[in-house]
Amino acid sequence: MSYLVLARKWRPNVFEDLVGQEPITRILTNAVAQGKISHAYIFSGPRGVGKTSTARILAKALNCKEGPTATPCGTCDSCRGIAEGSSVDVIEIDGASNNSVDDIRDLRERVKYAPAGGNYKVYIIDEVHMLSTSAFNALLKTLEEPPAHVIFVLATTELKKIPATVLSRCQHMPFRRIATQAIKTRLRHIAETEGIRISTHALGLVARAADGSMRDSLTILDQISSFTDEISEEHVQNLLGLTDFGMLSKASQALITGNRVNLLEIINQLTEQGADFRTFSRELAQFFRDLLIARVMKNPEDVLELSDDELAAVKELVAAATEDQLTLMLSEVMKAETDVRNSSLPRMALEMALIRASFLSSLKPVKEIIENLDRLAGHLTLEPAARPETGVAPPAAVPTPRQTESPATDAVRKKASLISPQPETDAAVPDEEEHAALSPSDRSDDDEAEDAAAEDTPPAAHIPEVGDISSLWEKVIETIDAPLASKLEHAHVELHGSELRIILNGGHAVFKDRISGNLKAIEQKVAEHAGRKLGVTIIVQQKKAAKKSDLKEKALKEPLVKEALELFEGRIVDVTPVEDAGTNKNGGDHV
Repeated sequence: MSYLVLARKWRPNVFEDLVGQEPITRILTNAVAQGKISHAYIFSGPRGVGKTSTARILAKALNCKEGPTATPCGTCDSCRGIAEGSSVDVIEIDGASNNSVDDIRDLRERVKYAPAGGNYKVYIIDEVHMLSTSAFNALLKTLEEPPAHVIFVLATTELKKIPATVLSRCQHMPFRRIATQAIKTRLRHIAETEGIRISTHALGLVARAADGSMRDSLTILDQISSFTDEISEEHVQNLLGLTDFGMLSKASQALITGNRVNLLEIINQLTEQGADFRTFSRELAQFFRDLLIARVMKNPEDVLELSDDELAAVKELVAAATEDQLTLMLSEVMKAETDVRNSSLPRMALEMALIRASFLSSLKPVKEIIENLDRLAGHLTLEPAARPETGVAPPAAVPTPRQTESPATDAVRKKASLISPQPETDAAVPDEEEHAALSPSDRSDDDEAEDAAAEDTPPAAHIPEVGDISSLWEKVIETIDAPLASKLEHAHVELHGSELRIILNGGHAVFKDRISGNLKAIEQKVAEHAGRKLGVTIIVQQKKAAKKSDLKEKALKEPLVKEALELFEGRIVDVTPVEDAGTNKNGGDHV
């Protein structure tokens, strides 16, 4: 007897044997048990996930001598004939080679005849998307109202090519890719039954290489079992041209840290090993996807199909990178995979792509750079330069020569010396002390005129500088009652000469009435902290927030931005509006 490959030998025979398609299994099982069989089904999904096998199991369930039953016996003539492909009541049609109107016309003539031995005639049309448009149109009437004994099962890997008129006449069963862990469990069972010795890590590589297809995994296992009796991880890597986890980890670390020397050494090592650069770039993109998931999620082990050691290594790598950095690197690595696949010089394309991606390790978001510049500018403006502590006392102020004194001033000086004799010294006597030592009768008319002028002249008040406006306003808020202070915290202030403007933006305009009612108290507090009387006014500004899409579109129209994007092959990730200084920060004429 000829050898039967594992993919055919282990094809599912009952619904319980289907792996990774539990929702579809439950729907069909209940439909058969309840007698709610549809006249037409569409099975869509990737290759090797069980579409045709499910169609055959459904045919067995309907035509079994015990049925219709959800658990066909598999031993009766009908079940064995369907499994062997010799049943006259189950017709499998290849849509690629029977895609004309004449083929559909012949099918329409045959569906009129009753089944030979079973309860139903089941037509399984594989790769139905290959039918021509005319053939689909010719099938519509029969598909919508077939005879009671006819059931259609249409299988396809490209659902988007099926006309909407056909989809609306069928029940759609979307088959999904099978999880790697489910494939691994199934392969372990088959290997133990067949006596194939294979390590756990090797099984994981086979399941991962299958990319969600059970048939592909069985084909790979069948191929490797012919390669050696004791299958190890290295055998699988050598046979399939896969890159080991350590090499992917080293390459990722070199990209994250920007170590371009290590990147070139890794590529050179891959060349000496005869590795396929296309496969390596594809696996590197998948590895960076795992890194990004591990960085974003709190419990990445729920999503990533990695061992404990591999998961620990992944967490160690992502600790040194940010989400933005990993996202941009993943985008660049995906572009590298496309460039390598389409390039006639795959090594050179891979080297240039990875070196270009490595420069992302030293880049910072524009928003962070702007914030740092603003912080530095504020530090230089608000904080005066610190005087170096040298331990030497500052030199005393050098007295300036007195101006020419008037006769009245000279008389005042003589009288003061007679009333209060002072020791001889070079220091000048302050004018205030001289006036204080005189009695009212001794003061001349010139002295009284000088005093009147001094009273009319206000003392030199401290005018708030740029940095003092914010600190002054904070002190005012601290000394005001909490209910009013909570509303003033949302306002911005500007100083224009002797006028302090309180600016309320947008939704904060609702606080205007409450602030206006306490305007005198606010003016009093401002005067106490400013050292002079300032007028206080309230201004309401209505400002609508700009949409991100509009800002992005506006930025793309800027010539400088266009040139930068073209030069670095970049893209705009985020747009932050730059608000006016008068409404975003406390300032005014002095800013």
